[in-house]
Amino acid sequence: MKKQLLTAALMLTGMFALTPSVADAKSTMDSNLTLLWMNTDVAPLTLDVRQGFGRDGKFYLQNKATKTIEVWNETGRIQEIPSGAGTNITFDDAGNILVRIGTFPDPFNKDINELRIIPADGSAAIDIALSGITGGRLDFWGHVQGNVLDKETGGIIYMGTTYYPQLVEIPIIDGKQDVANTYTYTYASPFGIAGNFATTTIISAWEGKENVSILSPLFNKTNCNSIQKLSLDEDGNWSHDSYYITPRHSGCAGFYIFKLGGQDYIVYPSGSNNADGFTVSKLATKAISDVEDSDESVRIATKYSEQKDDGNPMYIGNAFYGNHLSAEAISETQAHIYQYFPSGYIAKYLFTVEGGTGVAKVEAPKATIIGGKGEITIEGEPTFIEVYTIGGTLISRNEHNVKCIPGTYIVKTDNNVTKVMVK
Repeated sequence: MKKQLLTAALMLTGMFALTPSVADAKSTMDSNLTLLWMNTDVAPLTLDVRQGFGRDGKFYLQNKATKTIEVWNETGRIQEIPSGAGTNITFDDAGNILVRIGTFPDPFNKDINELRIIPADGSAAIDIALSGITGGRLDFWGHVQGNVLDKETGGIIYMGTTYYPQLVEIPIIDGKQDVANTYTYTYASPFGIAGNFATTTIISAWEGKENVSILSPLFNKTNCNSIQKLSLDEDGNWSHDSYYITPRHSGCAGFYIFKLGGQDYIVYPSGSNNADGFTVSKLATKAISDVEDSDESVRIATKYSEQKDDGNPMYIGNAFYGNHLSAEAISETQAHIYQYFPSGYIAKYLFTVEGGTGVAKVEAPKATIIGGKGEITIEGEPTFIEVYTIGGTLISRNEHNVKCIPGTYIVKTDNNVTKVMVK
């Protein structure tokens, strides 16, 4: 029987007052979160739909059994989009959908089309092969940086496959893989706190961010700061920088970074391990992964796991530790948060930061790095500029326009290091 939950827009005062959903007293969250609707009709999809995301009031769920992307809203399934037998689905900064059409759980095969790009403008889908990927399993993809259909800068998808200590960086420009600039980084251990990549590892990046965010495979642990920030080192390799502070973090896979006003936030699974809670915190980092009392200072709001009458979590043991979350800002103080909990439900929430709470002034970046045809342009007013080849050869110092041959370059501006591609 369908269970569709709608709530009135009732908000209590006080940052952390508990607010049961009007339609279902078992849905409990802090007062700056409001459950707009929940639909549990997706629960029977179980292992066939391991990943999905929400955007523009809809959910996009990849069904490997039917080889379709199921599109859902609060009323139920409203559309099916042809896809393939994979489990991975994500989107880029421009809204293009990327879905694996190769067969789960097989390793990625360079000789067949593995990736389908579904353009945000509704034009025809594009299928491409992917080469240079380590031969292991990977169930999930993180957010994709840039616009994979852009003809100049394109986008970048990151992944790492099971048991291999390698991070793969795949540029996609104008709907095609830039094979020459696809890189694999090999680490003694890519994670400072837990082994190599797992089937549930998520690696995300966003336009305008000079870092990559990786969820370590801590699916058997609870309450640990397990999302790492990677930055480019002087050799142009992604290296460990710090840990995001994520109080109450559970072992489920899923997180999303978004901005309201001038403040960055991160939403991530929290509470009972492998259950359906989540938390929104200010984006902040520290040097260690250990849980400390001071971590709570960045927490803004928590949605607590659905409970049975006996007080135990209602939804647990879902498809490989998934609790997939995404967010979209709708004003300077409000965002919609989307949650897909496999074997449980899809839900849409309203997150509110009232009166400027949590909004901090952030200094605008002093430099914007643009890779074009045969040149690199540095906009802004940095006090220091150096441009290197990927091999480490200095080719320019303190020039805002650098002529160069096609390839990948490292640009250092003040305290920032940026990788840029030139066509």
